[in-house]
Amino acid sequence: MPLHGFNEDEIREYILSSREQLGPRKFAALVRAFHLGDDQTLLTERPTNTSNPPRPRTVAAGYDYKSKTMFVRFRGEKVAPGHYQDGVGYEYYNVTRREWDRFRNAHSPGRMINTHFNNKPYSPAAW
Repeated sequence: MPLHGFNEDEIREYILSSREQLGPRKFAALVRAFHLGDDQTLLTERPTNTSNPPRPRTVAAGYDYKSKTMFVRFRGEKVAPGHYQDGVGYEYYNVTRREWDRFRNAHSPGRMINTHFNNKPYSPAAW
């Protein structure tokens, strides 16, 4: 089944090609997220901060220091009052450790993504 316009072979190739760029733990987490659908070790910040607790924009995030890649899962659809299904993931590239720390401590990570990270290279996640 295609995911974000990519077929499984393209996603598998992308993950294998990222082995050199990612640290070993993040690479293993990316493989686990793709094959098992378990992104717990990829997205270590759960939940992310929010300025709007009833409707957070981001629900989880992670960072790989070696490749300077930030991983973010956004809120999905509402499944019950105050509860949302996990939504789409994105990868943001060329993110420094300082920017990652600022994101983790931001009162509104969604606003920070809009004002800062959307100016960086990013793509929908393959996981």
